[in-house]
Amino acid sequence: MTKVYFYGRNSDVEAAEKGSSLETQKRKAEAYASLKDLIINDYFYDQVSGTVPIERRDKGFVLVKSLKSGDHLITSTDRLGRNTINILTFIEKCKKQKINVHLIDIGGEVTGGDMISTMFVRLLAVFNQFYADQLSEKQKATKQRMKNENRFLGGKARYGYDVDNEGKYLVCEKEMSVIRQMKLLKDKGNTYRSIAKEVSKSTNKKFDSGWVFRILKRETFDIKLAV
Repeated sequence: MTKVYFYGRNSDVEAAEKGSSLETQKRKAEAYASLKDLIINDYFYDQVSGTVPIERRDKGFVLVKSLKSGDHLITSTDRLGRNTINILTFIEKCKKQKINVHLIDIGGEVTGGDMISTMFVRLLAVFNQFYADQLSEKQKATKQRMKNENRFLGGKARYGYDVDNEGKYLVCEKEMSVIRQMKLLKDKGNTYRSIAKEVSKSTNKKFDSGWVFRILKRETFDIKLAV
């Protein structure tokens, strides 16, 4: 018995308002299936970057192993991935296994072998790659601008600073006093090991010599420390 599968994907940075939420993808797939007189039997979702090939994704791997000759897969080109070669390789593999791949953004099956479908897949994959490259460049530019403005880039804030609601660094006086203590000890000729031991004792926290070295040698912020 043939089955109909749906595959959806979101990356960590994609937002629902962009029309790429998993629920939005599901609704589009069900509407497409209804037009093609198909009933979706199983749904697969991944929360992963489109740069990762579908076979290397958690649910994508399970889906690929589940697909059999005669089955139908409903998805979209950009949900399969952002890399042209990966997309075309996957579709070609499905063709050989007689698996019917339907791309919602194209509006039909693309594994039937007709020239028009193949051309659309190639063109759309190229556009998706172009979009991904543009997005990557934009993100890099944004990060560089934020770095130049001494804004928080995510992750854990640097020791000695807090982050306000606008993503700006604020001096944390409690932690900054520890940094001043380390600088004073270093100016007196203490080793990083002895400094780590001293500040660990005074703060009741465990610090190692490598951490002390990184704090004292790290790039100076534009934020001027109140000494």
